[in-house]
Amino acid sequence: MRKSLFYLALLLVACSGNESAAPGTEQPPAPHVPVITNVALSPDSVNHMYGDGTVAVAAEIAFRDTGLDVQTLWVRMPDGTAIEFDELSNTEAGTFTENFVMSTEAVGIFTVEFWLVDKAGGASNHRTADISVGWINRLGGLPYVLNDVMWDGTLFIAVGNDGAVLTSADGIDWVARDSATNANLYELAAFEANIFAVGDEIILLSTDHGENWITKAVLDGVTLTAVAINTTQVVVGGNGPDLLQPTIMISEDRGDTWQAVDSPSDICFSFRDLSYADKLFVAATDCGFSLSGARVHVSADGKSWHEIIVRQEGRGLQAIVHDGSQFVAVGGFGAVFTSFDGFNWTDLGTSVADVDHRSAAWSGSKLVLAGGVSWLCNLAACNPGSESPVGMASTDGGASWDVFNIDGRYQSNGLAFGNGRFVSVGQSSGEGAVYTAD
Repeated sequence: MRKSLFYLALLLVACSGNESAAPGTEQPPAPHVPVITNVALSPDSVNHMYGDGTVAVAAEIAFRDTGLDVQTLWVRMPDGTAIEFDELSNTEAGTFTENFVMSTEAVGIFTVEFWLVDKAGGASNHRTADISVGWINRLGGLPYVLNDVMWDGTLFIAVGNDGAVLTSADGIDWVARDSATNANLYELAAFEANIFAVGDEIILLSTDHGENWITKAVLDGVTLTAVAINTTQVVVGGNGPDLLQPTIMISEDRGDTWQAVDSPSDICFSFRDLSYADKLFVAATDCGFSLSGARVHVSADGKSWHEIIVRQEGRGLQAIVHDGSQFVAVGGFGAVFTSFDGFNWTDLGTSVADVDHRSAAWSGSKLVLAGGVSWLCNLAACNPGSESPVGMASTDGGASWDVFNIDGRYQSNGLAFGNGRFVSVGQSSGEGAVYTAD
């Protein structure tokens, strides 16, 4: 009897299994959800304040859908809001193109998110794409041109014509300071608490982050455009009363006394910028509108200088910076030169030819150069347009570059990095301006 019951149970199980496999009794298939295979934005980068503060972006979404029932495209904007587009499709693969508007009032890289939903409510994978927005105007229409800016570890300090001095903790909000002079100020340098500013016939010192200034020297007929500091020396350079003769001066008591240094050359190459790094002073030099080539001057002590011709022809150099491993000197007609020792230089030969680089800054990971349309273009020898790429950025030591425009025909005279952002100071149509980029 027990054996009979046992065999009966086995038979019932077998019959049950056969019924589940019988035709017409299969379980419904799993739903087929769409898949986004690619997203492309056009444009994917714009200048700051493009189109009066907004830009129309076209998004092309490539997809697959074996369910043949795509119904909706969702787009989540950088501010968290979502836009819904009706996308009825009965194809297995294809593309959608939709347009939406984005703000260009903030600078940075902004992420847009995309996903599809089918008629059964099944959602696809989520794909993202980035759009970058350029530089933000923080100050404009200033009655004086700004010439240089630096970060002293606590504040940004900017100087300009008519004795202008501005300070800022974040590069966004700026405070005007009294420099007690009306002289044009061209260049800044700092070591510890000492900040020196130089300009037309004057050398200034601040020890409180640029809030107050004292005059350390008045030099008749001398225009100083470069300054650098190390632990014991302050070196300044520019032009003397004879504009064809460079002037170099050095102080070893933090500006209380100064001595003239023999000029490194008997021709008209004057210092435009100075950098001190790797126990060397290295100067970028220029000769005004001359096409006599690019030269640097190098000194280990600020007193004996070596002239090095890095290019025989073309415009001179305007700015120099050290990026932690090499000196980078930049100047007219897009010139960029690099050197690991200050004496041997490599011409990077970049493709930006109609721009005079006048400023440079290093963030610790990114090198940024900027300037303005060259004087030759301004004389109508070329037509660079209102959005000429006046800047370049590199994260690999100058092996490759991304070009950018800051704002129309704005000219960057000075660059600095601090508090997580780049600050550019300069001029637009003769008026001073400040821009930032994170």
